[in-house]
Amino acid sequence: MKVPDNHGFTLLEAIISIVLAASGMALVFQSIGGASKIQAATVELTQASIVAHSILAAISSDTQSSSGLTDGIAWTITAEPLARNNRGMELIRIHIIASAASGRQVVLISETLRPAL
Repeated sequence: MKVPDNHGFTLLEAIISIVLAASGMALVFQSIGGASKIQAATVELTQASIVAHSILAAISSDTQSSSGLTDGIAWTITAEPLARNNRGMELIRIHIIASAASGRQVVLISETLRPAL
């Protein structure tokens, strides 16, 4: 009786295994690339949020509108009066828009009382 001599893989099996391995690696690299883009967007939005909050903390009560650039984040402040009382106080709404270089924006809206201007 003769024993068949079929040790190893055929060429077709080797090609299929290489194609499957390459497909798996491509999926892994795509997921890593997507994760790095999400992480970069998160960092950018966090920086814009920090700038917006620090500007809100630093503005004075007589601020009407202004704009500027801080750490690569462009920002704009607008203050609009909403109501006035008979004691010389007014309610104002403050809008702060902080825009990152990619166009992502953080918008803060706050309301406060101040002496009427």
